[in-house]
Amino acid sequence: MKGTENLRRKLPDYQGRKIFEFVVLAFLVLLISLLFQIFLDSIPRIFRSIEILQVIAPLTPIIGTLIVTSIGFLVVRRFWRIRDKYLIKYGELAYQKAFKLVVLGIPLLFSVIIHGFFPTDFIIPYGIEDTISWILGIPIYELLLNFPFYILYIRLFLSIFLVGLGLVVVNRALAFFGIDYMALVYIFYPEESRLQNHEIYSILRHPTYHALLLLSIGSIFFRFSIYSIIYFLIFLIGINIHIKYVEEKELILRFGEQYEKYKEDVPAFFIKFKDLKRYFSTLFLK
Repeated sequence: MKGTENLRRKLPDYQGRKIFEFVVLAFLVLLISLLFQIFLDSIPRIFRSIEILQVIAPLTPIIGTLIVTSIGFLVVRRFWRIRDKYLIKYGELAYQKAFKLVVLGIPLLFSVIIHGFFPTDFIIPYGIEDTISWILGIPIYELLLNFPFYILYIRLFLSIFLVGLGLVVVNRALAFFGIDYMALVYIFYPEESRLQNHEIYSILRHPTYHALLLLSIGSIFFRFSIYSIIYFLIFLIGINIHIKYVEEKELILRFGEQYEKYKEDVPAFFIKFKDLKRYFSTLFLK
């Protein structure tokens, strides 16, 4: 994979199979954070005798998503902010010391997306006393007395299409820029970075976040519930805050007016209608 050797050079103490320690850690973080969110979905029904949980029952799925999303972006923010301190303290090992934050933060954010595909009664079904949670958790069209059967197939098609497109964008991003770029090596080695001139960057400023949002929108159509829409909005707000106050703040300091002009001309996450043809051409024909 492109960029693998460069990433390995930046992790000198994790050569050979030892690098899989990071893979195991990332998987455990993903699994634990996903289970935490699923547990919060059903915690009022697991502990029926706790009155306060019954009062806030419709909010516990949202609280779980808010907690994991916030921690995920705070961890990634920490990675961006400790660069100078770590370079002074650890020198050439600075990126390696900070890399664990990438391994922690990114799986946390992925778990929020995956959680959107799970029903909120995955562990314990709703009871008759869980009316509000039930309304928020079931597919929206089931709230109607009559709905066409084909709506199910339409939303499943849209979900599969968006998830598939999101995975294609992630795969192409790895091919375009390399795993070292995706692992944020350039944050600690700005001398190796430059304004990317790949065509995808003339369509979107942040193609990787675009891919994550596609996956999250895919979860909306898969579950098609009010909760799934709320999860997406939480994730979208988190990305916008992170981009504005962390990543693009750094990029403006680094590239100045050049990046400011770029921001004015190119959208962050969502494609302009006039660029759709170039977008699909870049993904599938180049």
